[in-house]
Amino acid sequence: MPGTTPRKRPVPRKRDADATRARILEAAQRAFSETGYSHTGIREIARLAETSSTLLLRYFGSKAGLFEAALEAAMPAYATLEWAKADYAARLADALLDPANMVRPPLMIALASGDPEAAAIAARVTEARAIRPLADWLGGEDAHRRSLAIAMAATGFATYLRQLPLTSIDAAERARLRDWFVATVDALVAGNRD
Repeated sequence: MPGTTPRKRPVPRKRDADATRARILEAAQRAFSETGYSHTGIREIARLAETSSTLLLRYFGSKAGLFEAALEAAMPAYATLEWAKADYAARLADALLDPANMVRPPLMIALASGDPEAAAIAARVTEARAIRPLADWLGGEDAHRRSLAIAMAATGFATYLRQLPLTSIDAAERARLRDWFVATVDALVAGNRD
């Protein structure tokens, strides 16, 4: 039309696939560790990641595919294996209790148990990314059993002290539970028979 200013088309936003994928994985880890697999929906995760559920599914294929990718990303090559064995238990306890540390794998695993597909994924990923590498690091004939026991103790410890709002646990009780956890894990790292 004469005398009107032509509208400018919005400049399409350049997509950054890696950043979008990282946002989705972060949102999924947060949701799966707070509300569990069964109670978390694709739309909710997409909203948290500020993307569409269609794009989320394009990247991960399904809710199960997203759960697996999120759990794998939350267990990067079992970084705790860089710690000295003498300090391992205390450092693990402190990491699990540190509110600034997003301890998501144990919570994602525990909260996946209500869904058979998610539980199978959690078992497979945990074995490959945590149990086996920890067993190799521990060494010895019963290393797999000890590694599994450490993972079980860490999952329970994190779940009860980080996920559940247990008001009966005061600071003194929390310290005693930390000491118990450290002694238990120290014994397992050392290979002491129980």
